[in-house]
Amino acid sequence: MVRRYFSSVLCTVLIMTLCASCNKYDGKPALGGWENLGKDEPGTPDDPGNPDSPDDPEEGPYFKMRGLVLGWSEVSNPSVIDYVKIAKENGINTFSIYGAPRTTQVWADFQKKCADAGIDLEFEEHMMSFLLPRDLFDTHPEYFRMDENGNRTKDANGCPSSEGALEQVRKNAREIGLNYEPTNDKYYFWLDDGGDICHCPKCKDLNASDQALIFENEVIKSLKTINPNAKLAHLCYFNTLYAPKVTEPHPDIFLEFAPFYRTWAEPLANTWAKGNNGLSHADYLKALKENLDVFPAETAQVLEYWMDDSLFSGWDQNNLVEVPWKSEVFLSDINTYASYGIRYITCYAAYVGPSYVLKFGYPYFLEEYGQGLLNYEKK
Repeated sequence: MVRRYFSSVLCTVLIMTLCASCNKYDGKPALGGWENLGKDEPGTPDDPGNPDSPDDPEEGPYFKMRGLVLGWSEVSNPSVIDYVKIAKENGINTFSIYGAPRTTQVWADFQKKCADAGIDLEFEEHMMSFLLPRDLFDTHPEYFRMDENGNRTKDANGCPSSEGALEQVRKNAREIGLNYEPTNDKYYFWLDDGGDICHCPKCKDLNASDQALIFENEVIKSLKTINPNAKLAHLCYFNTLYAPKVTEPHPDIFLEFAPFYRTWAEPLANTWAKGNNGLSHADYLKALKENLDVFPAETAQVLEYWMDDSLFSGWDQNNLVEVPWKSEVFLSDINTYASYGIRYITCYAAYVGPSYVLKFGYPYFLEEYGQGLLNYEKK
């Protein structure tokens, strides 16, 4: 790998450029309003690395999706860090962008750059508050979840046993989908981030994944009325880590496994290792296997955090820490995922933008990530 070292002169230029134009992003990735998503997304030409191209699955790179999840502030200053160039040179073929000014010319220009480079654009977001708006609570509390004390609450998610709630979700999913067009037909309408589920008499025997899937089954059916090729993620994360027990997923719902509480100091193959919530890597791999008994491995996707500096910095962009990248952990992990038949991988690189470059220098791990996935050979 060719490494580019910054001279002191270039660092000075970077500082001046950064001070003039660096965007700030506050807090965790969040959608500022679905109406800002825009309607006009460019098409992407078929490419051997395009995860949804009709190529023979045994041809081309083993990992069909080699993605990054990024905030607009990370990608909007290419004079400091040019993500499109990095992606094109290192086999990264998918961006999921949050916080973009989607009705502006600068966004349209970025879309074109991605299309010209063969990079798919998609959008991964927690969407439940848009599918089931909280302002409905005053008139329809029955649409929302019941807590363990028997009280309806609008703090998170909804009641999947409420036909009124499902009707709202269907209607809003279609409306949002009309303004939300990924170039690879993959949609991500995640439930509320870490939010509790419904405990009403009809829902109490359904686990979190069952409840999520009831909503997701309605969402994908609605999306297919506007895009027959639509596919929808089921996020396996926090309380939806464990496989559904009774709800069957629609055939076009794919698993997205997100091991948020693992430790990145050790590879997943070290099953004794534990993250900060007490779950071991053995627990995570058991959950993955059980989910793959429900969802097909050939469409399953991993959402990783190897490079997520928002996580490592405690979502405080004013106090960035250096990404604790370990090549040996990454390479071991992708081999573990391949052993489960997984061929789609994306990873947060939040906060790895101009401010990061100014503080820590060029993030060479982005190249190692792309090249590692691009050149992987299954063992």
